Amino acid sequence: MKRFKVTLEADERQQLQDLIAAGQAAARKLSHARVLLKADAADGGPAWPDHRIADAL
Repeated sequence: MKRFKVTLEADERQQLQDLIAAGQAAARKLSHARVLLKADAADGGPAWPDHRIADAL
């Protein structure tokens, strides 16, 4: 069961993707950004379940 539903706006999604692409942040921050992108349940988001995100990352 999901604790929180993540829905990102297009600009938020782009900021997270830019952060990951730059690779100039702390590892924990980059991991958190990857989790948010995978959990995104907005239109066009992958909306992965928690267990799949945990396995992938």
